[in-house]
Amino acid sequence: MALKKGKTLQLDILNPSTFWDTDPKLLDLVKDRDFIIVRVLERGTDVEIRHIESVFSQQSIISALEKSKEVSRKTLNFYKTISI
Repeated sequence: MALKKGKTLQLDILNPSTFWDTDPKLLDLVKDRDFIIVRVLERGTDVEIRHIESVFSQQSIISALEKSKEVSRKTLNFYKTISI
């Protein structure tokens, strides 16, 4: 799942308004990992973004962003730049 060692995603941190079209409690942390990462990094609050960055590896974040057709070029370039 590419979580950082000893870390777990806490669904209660995810804001319902970020996931306006789905119930965050129904998300599968393995199957929906890329969706969760992209949605939070594109539309999430600062708290949600810091949580995603603390839980998922930089490689997982970049991989999810590269696969998505919905992510902005600005977001992808930012995460590629800070991972150098």
